[in-house]
Amino acid sequence: MAIDDEVEVTVGDNFIPAGSFKGDDPTPLLVYLTAPGETISKSALCKFRADLDRDDVFQPSFCCNIVFYGSEKDDLQMEPDALEELAAWQTKTQTFVTGNSAVKVAPGPYIFTKEKTWQPWRIYHDFNAIVMTSLKPSPDGSGR
Repeated sequence: MAIDDEVEVTVGDNFIPAGSFKGDDPTPLLVYLTAPGETISKSALCKFRADLDRDDVFQPSFCCNIVFYGSEKDDLQMEPDALEELAAWQTKTQTFVTGNSAVKVAPGPYIFTKEKTWQPWRIYHDFNAIVMTSLKPSPDGSGR
């Protein structure tokens, strides 16, 4: 997936700690919401993935990095079949973020870049410049 061609980013939030992912390149990731004491099973992950497959932004490359948001790793139970499911998704990293109850985080695909988390939106090519026609600035900067 070419990030520049596929998504537009919105205002970034910092709900994932700085340093969670290395480099300045945009990192696609999935946020899976958790609660302390929860057991993560294959069936729960499959339901989550089925919901994602209907999302127009979701691409399989988001599965490379999973962020379990809401609990520390030691506060969760991960069933062996869930680990097998994540391996089938080709998940390379699992990150556990305790979370902040004051911050509302939606599950699903995100982009992490420059120490910020961005929720991507699908963009489409505007062949007829319908959107840009009314928003294009004038060359002289007068705003007309």
